[in-house]
Amino acid sequence: MCKYLEVARLSFKMQIVWRFDVAMTMVAIFGRITAGWIIWTVIFTGKESAGGFTLHTMLTYYLICSLLSSIDFSNQISGELNYLIRDGKFSGHMVTPMNPLPYFCSLVAGESAFHLGFGLLITFICAAVFHINVTLTANPALILIALAMIIMGLTFLACFQYILGILTFHYLDINFLLHVQESVVAFVTGSMVPLSLLPRAALRVLRLLPFPHVIYTPATLLTGQAGAGEGLFGLIVLGVWTVVTPLFANRLYHRLRARYDGVGI
Repeated sequence: MCKYLEVARLSFKMQIVWRFDVAMTMVAIFGRITAGWIIWTVIFTGKESAGGFTLHTMLTYYLICSLLSSIDFSNQISGELNYLIRDGKFSGHMVTPMNPLPYFCSLVAGESAFHLGFGLLITFICAAVFHINVTLTANPALILIALAMIIMGLTFLACFQYILGILTFHYLDINFLLHVQESVVAFVTGSMVPLSLLPRAALRVLRLLPFPHVIYTPATLLTGQAGAGEGLFGLIVLGVWTVVTPLFANRLYHRLRARYDGVGI
């Protein structure tokens, strides 16, 4: 465990060197929130509510989604694995005394922790600039459930992206798959639009999957749009997926690694 904590610590410190990347991340968050503010202000013109959201709760929801999306660097895992395996450079990870799954998870955990502070800063700035009346729940139970789901959700996404990345052992090129899944995941997690705007039948199916409980459910809990019952259900569903996914990832890795012909250590 200590070696993975050290990996996370080193990843955290490395972000200090890449100050331009941090600045661009903050610009991206500001641009995303600006676009959301413009779109939802137009949509709510002449309307009191939509999908159970008022304008200010919708903007608060969008602020939370933008913040959570800004600290999710799990896509880097699949991209890095795709590159390392195709270029024959993954061999080093096969001989080092570290399991690749927690190693890559630790890398993105350190990066996420570093960007969290800057994400919060730019979120508060956007709320002040656009005069958003941030509406958050005062229920400590809902807040704790939401925070637990955020941590578990980021862990699940890291394992999910790891699975996609190691598919490169079997398939020569997964770039198209990575491109498509990025858009699909952004939609089903609710980071584009609240899933409550979807038909109820679709929402009943989606809530059995882990993706909505990564962003949508925590955001609705924090904005007071969902109750403790929905939060506990999402926590259980996400918890099961968070346990099963790394087990499946490790099993798939040990099965596919036998096909690897990479050279160079």
